[in-house]
Parts: sequence; C-alpha cells; structure tokens
Amino acid sequence: MSPRSAAVDRSIELESRVAAPNYLPIPVVLQSGRGEWLFDLDGRRYLDLMSAYSAVSHGHAHPRLLKALTEQAAQVAVTSRAYHSATLGAFLEHLTGLCGLSSPQAKALPSSGGAEAVETAIKAARRWGYRVKGIAPDAAEIAVARGNFHGRSTTIVGFSSEEAYRADFGPFSPGFRHFDFGDIESLKSAINENTCAVLLEPIQGEAGIVVPPDGFLREVRAVCNEKHVLLILDEIQSGLGRTGRWFAYEHEGIRPDGLILGKALGGGLLPVSCFVATPEVMDLFEPGSHGSTFGGNPLAAAVGLEALRVIEDEGLVARSAALGAHLLSRLSALNSALIRQVRGRGLWVGVELDSSVSARDVVERLAERGVLTKDTHGTVIRFAPPLTISRDALDWGVDVFAETLRQFEATAEPVARAPRLAVRGETAPKAVERAQRARLMMSAPDHFEVSYRINPWMDPVQWKSSAEELRRQADRGWFALKQMYERLGADVEIQPAQAGLPDLVFTANSALVLDRTALLARFRHPERRMELGHNRAFFESLRSRGWIDSIVETPDDLYFEGAGDAIWDASRKLIWTGWGQRTSLPMAGVIARMFSVPTVPLELVDPRFYHLDTCLCVLSGGEVLYYPAAFSTQSRDTIRDLVGKDRLIEAGAADAEHLAVNSVCLGDQIVMCYASDTLRDLLTQRGYEVHVVPLESFNRSGGSAYCLTLRLDLSSRPEAGDPRPVARRGRPKLLKAA
Repeated sequence: MSPRSAAVDRSIELESRVAAPNYLPIPVVLQSGRGEWLFDLDGRRYLDLMSAYSAVSHGHAHPRLLKALTEQAAQVAVTSRAYHSATLGAFLEHLTGLCGLSSPQAKALPSSGGAEAVETAIKAARRWGYRVKGIAPDAAEIAVARGNFHGRSTTIVGFSSEEAYRADFGPFSPGFRHFDFGDIESLKSAINENTCAVLLEPIQGEAGIVVPPDGFLREVRAVCNEKHVLLILDEIQSGLGRTGRWFAYEHEGIRPDGLILGKALGGGLLPVSCFVATPEVMDLFEPGSHGSTFGGNPLAAAVGLEALRVIEDEGLVARSAALGAHLLSRLSALNSALIRQVRGRGLWVGVELDSSVSARDVVERLAERGVLTKDTHGTVIRFAPPLTISRDALDWGVDVFAETLRQFEATAEPVARAPRLAVRGETAPKAVERAQRARLMMSAPDHFEVSYRINPWMDPVQWKSSAEELRRQADRGWFALKQMYERLGADVEIQPAQAGLPDLVFTANSALVLDRTALLARFRHPERRMELGHNRAFFESLRSRGWIDSIVETPDDLYFEGAGDAIWDASRKLIWTGWGQRTSLPMAGVIARMFSVPTVPLELVDPRFYHLDTCLCVLSGGEVLYYPAAFSTQSRDTIRDLVGKDRLIEAGAADAEHLAVNSVCLGDQIVMCYASDTLRDLLTQRGYEVHVVPLESFNRSGGSAYCLTLRLDLSSRPEAGDPRPVARRGRPKLLKAA
C-alpha cells in the first residue's frame, strides 16, 4: 500500500483534535462513494462491506434516491408535525403495508435516529401495559435479552448487559428484566404479571451477528400470546431486506405486535426511523403524548418512500437472500485455522476468529488492502455490504479476506485451538429433494385454436387454413404431455374446457399457487379476460376439494399473468417475476407481501418472449436455464449475479425460438418440447434426464410444456415436509380474498 498523503494525515489529526473521542475510526478518510465502492482523499478505492451498519443497503449515492432527495429538498424539507405534509401519508401507508402487522392497517410513528424509535416503542409498550393490560401505575416491566444493543440513550444503555456502555452513565431507569438470548426457559422466568413487552433483536447485530436457535422466535411469540405480553422486535439493522427477507421475523413465520425500523429506511442519505405497531398499541397515543421535531418531515418521508420502492423494484430482498447464501458458503469454506465460527443470514454475516488474533488488527489490514469492514467484541468481523453489491465484488472481498487471514496465520504463534464451530444461519443454495410427487393442473384442449393475435407467434390465418390438422396435433401433444407427467409420478388435475375460451389451455397464466394460496391472474389483453371467471370457478372447486386453501385477486389497477410471469425458485427461496409486456412491475411487491418471500423483477424486452416462462426455467438442483437476449441488460446482470456462472445454463437462439426453455422440471426429470443435442448434453451432464414431447400446435401460438401446466403444491417452507406454519403477514390492502 502506498503511504498516506499529508492531506489524509491532516484530516485525521483535525478530527481527532476537535471531535469527542467516543469512536476509534479505522484510519482512512473517505470522500465519496458510488454503489458498493468508497473513495478516500487520495482517490484510493475501497470495497464497502459494512454499509454503515446497514444504513447504506441501497449502495452509496443511488441515483433514484438522490433524485428524490434533491427534488423534495427544492420544494420543502422540514415543516414539523404541527402541520400535515404532502409526502408523509404515502410513505407511512407503503411502510405499514409492507410490515403487515394487522389487518386492515397497522400504524406508524416516525422519528429520526434508531434510538429515538426504540424510546418510542418503550413508551408505547408501557402505556399499553397500563391502559390495556391493567398493570399497576409505574410498575410496568419489559423483558430484554442479554447481549442486546438497542441504542445509546440513557434509558437504553441502562438495560444493556455490556458494562462499557453503562459505565458512569447512571442512574438508570428501572423496569427492565433480562433473559438469555435464544433460551426460552430464561425468557419465561423473566416474565411476570407486570411484564408489558418483550423487546428483542431477531438477530443480535452488535453482539456479533448472533443467530438464535431455529424456532426460538416462534416460541417467544407463543409465550407472549400465553402471558398477554407484547412482542416488539428491533429490526433497525436486520429489517428491510438485510437477512434475505423484508424482515428477519419472516424466517420463522410469526408476526410481532410492534416493529422498530431505521437505518436503511433513509436510503443512506438521511436518519429516518419508525415504530410500527398494531392499532391496539398505536391508538393509545393522543396529541401531545409524544413527538419528534424532525420525525416524519417531508424530506425524510420522500426519501423513505423511494427507498422502499427501490428495494422492491430492484429485487434487493431476493438479492440479499441469494448473494447472502453465496457469501455464507464462501466464508464457511475458507480453510483457516483462525476461524472459529461463521454465522448469519442474508448479506449479514459474522466471522468469529480465534482469540489468538485481534479482529481489529485484521480489519485494519483489510483496509490497507482496500476492503472496509468492522470488528466487534474483539473477535468478530462483520460482513454487511450494500444489498446492491455485485457477485464479482463480493467474491473479490472474500478473496482479500482469505489472503489477509493467511498473512496472520503465517505470523501467529502456534496455540492450542478449540474445534471450529458449525455454521449458524441460512445455508447455501442446494439441490432440493428430487423425489417429490408433484400436483399439477392442466386445462383440456377441447376448444383450443388461434383466433386472435396477441403475440408474434400467433397466426390466425395459418390456423384457419389448417385447422383440423392443428387441432389433431394439439390433442396429440396435450395427451402425450399429460401421460408423461403421470409416468413421472405426478398427480394431474384437469380443468374442463369451455367453448369460446381458446387460450384457456395455457393454464400457467391463470394464477400463481404457492403455500396452498392461489393469486389469480388479471390479463392485460381483452381477448383473455373472459377466462377469468372460468378460472376462478375452477380454483373454487380446488379449494372445496382441499387442493388449495385460499384464493386472492390481483389489485384492480395491475396486470398479472400468473405462473407464466412468477417462477418459484426453491433453491434460493425467491420468486423471479417478469414485467414489461404482460405483467405490471409493481406485482413483484404485491407477490412479496402476499407470500412473505423475496421477489426479483426481470424486464422482458423481446416481444417473442412475452412471459418469463418462455425464457427462464428453474431446475430442481438450483441451475437456471435461460435465454439472455430476452432480458434487458440490467436484468441479465441480475440473473448472472444471483445465480452465478456455475449454475447458469444459457440456451442458444435455436433452442429458445423452439421454446425449449418453456420446460417443466420434476426432480431430476425435465419435460421439454424441444432440445438440441448441445442443450440435451448440458442437462445430462448436470444429472437430469430429458424427455422431449413434441407440442407443435402449442408452439405455433407461443407456448410449450410450462405454459400448459400449473403446479399446485409449491411451498416456500424451508424444507420439504417441514411442519411449521407458512409465514403470513396478511394480505395487501388492495388484494381481495375470497
């Protein structure tokens, strides 16, 4: 590394002279940033693997956020809550809709920094305890976990178990009882008749990215229900996509009563925080009972709303899930005697080092090599990059970390080391079980024909001139496809045909079915809209016979063409969504809120590939077969980043134009309408058996095996057969449940 310039030394000296010594910064002087990269006064580039403790989840200087900031600042920035503003309502409506704590609507109280939001939650919990639970005046208690970090105010450090945070700052507020994080019996012992709330981080960040045992949050929720106690989760760091879900609590399928948010809510530009809770809690506030001068100001609300929209539009939650699994896998695979444990979820990972080496020394050496991260508790190094980080940049950062550890190993004195602990948290994407019996839906082809043109493949003139032969082909192909599914062990449910509905046979477009809930299509083209009533009636019959549990309609102002534009990826636990031709972009957010799973919106730019299923197919082993030319440049980059080169299979033009990508994968069996020798060999090398069923008539109208099939048994649960309840946050307000 080249020596520091005089300007850097002067800046460090000046800051040290005039700033209170409550921080010990890494000796770099940062001047600018773009995306995942930061630059110092000398123009040297650094990879940001810290993202300001998750505050810069969107990356530095995101253009959409800068635009929202400057446009709003040019109008009005701060007015105080003494008046209404044009931006606050839309921001809080969007935020509370994402949180989904209650139906029909949770409520929010905005503030500035995270500690202020925690203080708000404490006040709300105590008032609920007195006015709802009936706790005696001034006797309310809140149960808090040892190892917690909720902020730096005197109330909050008063219930910290870290002595350095408390030293000489007392006297402290009473009313807090401690329990051991991850120990449900300890929590039960901390709760009594005066307990109004449990305040908890779903994952302890400052403690070193400590992940509780599986099922702990579900047990906490059950105890709170039993004891009539509020569950308030501090997701200031873990929320808004950091762990590969919108909120960390979704990993366990629960709902808190209150949620504390901050950091990423300000898009890396402003301090924006919020306490969101059920109306039962929030309606206890009245004018004058609480306030915040800067909380909910017009500028913060405008930036906060755009920050939420960017997370949705750019699929950052799913990006965190996929790249986070990759990061955890790579760090876990490092062959270093200095690593004792790797733990985390999403793009939030802690690496615990052996006590023979100082984590601070490692962090400083990493900075010298152009990688910025942060140590905690002397032995843990945290990795929390912007959710926008590229796979290549992430890999480079891990490579530098590995090389840096090797340098420390070479100079470390030999010591007896404890055995390495197992990885804690999410595991890397892996092949799903390949012997799962599928439940499929098909629609009989009795009346199938091409009577109108809504895509480049359809030619009503050609169909009319060869109608009888094409109908025979359609019948032949459809029955051959059904027989193939049954031969492979699938159960097939047949939707009866109806005269006048020629497109009905393309069943994949009728709905997305996940976790036994059907989200119905809303077609863009008028020619297909008459199918909607027939489809709904059939899903009603499926519900009455126990194949599905519920039916939900797409919002009236959006278009959505079912599983054709929403493909579940079981390996990455996310849904790929297509938009730009048949499905509206905001449907990615609707689906994410509906099913509590990450979504990745992909823009389709070639009119021949008008549904996502025509150009992207997810295989059971985690590979993705796709046709790159069908996507925008940004979407191609997204696919390559989230899937990785080793799991991507590119279809050539000939295969794509024969609709080979529109295929169905059942375990290690792939059903296709076409496969070139090259593509067949690639799939065979990956361990798949390829079955080709010619579907000539359907191909002529732009569809193939996947279009003719809707899977009814897809589950977002972590493992096949997992008895845990599926996560639900409640349906978005615009959706109409049957």
